[in-house]
Amino acid sequence: MAVPVRFASRLMLVLALVGVVPVLLLGGLAFRSNRDELHRLVGGLQTQAATDLARSCRQLVLTGVDNLSLAAEYLPFDDLGPQDKDASQVLSIPLRQLGTLNLIVLVDAQGHAIAPAVFFPEGNGVRQRVTDGSMALFSRQAPIRDALSTGAAIGAPYRVPEAPGGRVALAVRAGGDSSRLLLAELSLAELGHRVEELALEGGLAFIVDAQGEPVASASGHGALSEEERSLVSDGLSLGEPVVRTVRGLDGVEYLAAFAPVRDLGWGAVVGRRASTAFAPAEHVRRSTFFWALMALAATGVLGVVLSRGVSQPVAQLSEGVAALAEGRYDQRVPEEGRDELGLLARSFNHMAGELQRRDAELRCWSQELQQRVELGTRQLREAQDQIARTRRLAALGSLSAGIAHELNNPLTGILGLLSLASDEVPAQSPLHQNLTMALEQARRMAHIIRELRQLAEQERAGAGCPLDFLQPVRAALHELRDELQSRGVTVSCELSEPVPRVLGHADQLQKVVTSLLQNALTAMPSGGALSVGLAAVEGDAVCLSVKDTGKGIPEAMRERIFDPFFTTKDEPGRVGLGLSVAHRIVEAHYGRIRVESAEGQGTTITVILPAAGGEAHLS
Repeated sequence: MAVPVRFASRLMLVLALVGVVPVLLLGGLAFRSNRDELHRLVGGLQTQAATDLARSCRQLVLTGVDNLSLAAEYLPFDDLGPQDKDASQVLSIPLRQLGTLNLIVLVDAQGHAIAPAVFFPEGNGVRQRVTDGSMALFSRQAPIRDALSTGAAIGAPYRVPEAPGGRVALAVRAGGDSSRLLLAELSLAELGHRVEELALEGGLAFIVDAQGEPVASASGHGALSEEERSLVSDGLSLGEPVVRTVRGLDGVEYLAAFAPVRDLGWGAVVGRRASTAFAPAEHVRRSTFFWALMALAATGVLGVVLSRGVSQPVAQLSEGVAALAEGRYDQRVPEEGRDELGLLARSFNHMAGELQRRDAELRCWSQELQQRVELGTRQLREAQDQIARTRRLAALGSLSAGIAHELNNPLTGILGLLSLASDEVPAQSPLHQNLTMALEQARRMAHIIRELRQLAEQERAGAGCPLDFLQPVRAALHELRDELQSRGVTVSCELSEPVPRVLGHADQLQKVVTSLLQNALTAMPSGGALSVGLAAVEGDAVCLSVKDTGKGIPEAMRERIFDPFFTTKDEPGRVGLGLSVAHRIVEAHYGRIRVESAEGQGTTITVILPAAGGEAHLS
């Protein structure tokens, strides 16, 4: 009797090793792999959310400084005195226009108010209530010394006990008087609303200053735990995003990400409950334990009931485990019968299907990443082509300048001799007609030489000065108005006002617009519709678009339209230099010119120029 018992024990042990241990091993590996992957993916999402929150914080504060600087530059604060009755009215102008300011006051170099502070006592919108206590804190936090030395400064953020939301004091030099400062209190209530939205459904979100103290946080989350302070401290010292699990004062564990607020020294933290972030991994672990128990029960029943006939199912299960270990997730175990072995096989197949599904998701994500890399590579290749075309145009411009210089003097003599000879010959004679034709062709050559010289002289024109791009556009439209009407071209303009000023030369930019309009005009010999648009691009650039309904440009010729002397037009006097000169002018203004066209569907040429910087505007 001892042999059967010993055999059954050995069979149960073998079945347990083959059926239960691989399930636990693969389940543990799957749990660890899923948890690590979830930590990376969810942590990346939290990092992106923290980065967006930090970017919003930085934009809010720096925009407040910029707007306050513009108000200090253009309003007559130099003329205001302590007894000036109009002081409050002047100060109320930027307060009404800038909705994020709680109060504004004009002070001297010692911090004494030149005019009474202007504010809305009860606040409105994102403005916060101004009290005596908040005024006292504002006076202590105002960065007067820094603003006197640098022209503009941002104080440390602070909170008022009787009012929710953080605040920060701003200071800029007022007008041309270096001894006067314009102080303002910037409301951070907008950040508080953003933090509340991120902290919904038990999440974690707050903003800290350079000392790690909360500036804006969700309701019920005032103080920080030791682990949260450690996360903030590491992030502030490193100056880069940090992701880890932390435990709050309420004992809840979060997967939190820290992102620094550039230029301010602050930080933003966004987190998600760890139980929610790692829920799929926990499900895998529970599933692993469940199926391990099921497999253990099945091996016990099989070991008691069977002593023979189990080697083949066990071998099949072992093969399935080996296939999973090798990454062949399509391997399945035959599901024969409705007994415990059949249940174990079905359970194993279910687990393999789950692993196969998760592997497919990871592969899909990898393919998407590869597509993004290919897109970036394609964009880089386009940039390289743009650089090569610019270098080619620069070389052609230098060659054109040399040729134009050598031909200009002889051609001047030829024009003079032809004019004298034409005057000495009777007007009705054939010789006079021949001389007139020769004189016209010589003048055409002089026109070509002038365009060649313009093609080479764009880079020597200097940086220019800030100007309104609307003026060159309107001047070009006015210049070609009669020709557009005579050809039956309908013009529609969408000129947004105002647009940022650009740095350049008005005559050169007018020539660019004129060249684009002439190109569209020649593309529509029988009339058509011409659309001219001018708009700002996120406040950092100006975009001009010229769209016609002409015959379009074939794809084979689209890359050559900016080459000198290349033209598809049959009109006399067109030598193919207009778009080349326009391209050189746009490049000299650090801009870009793009062409979108389809044969038979018209052409759209877009010019993008960078907006002039703050210093250029002020000058």
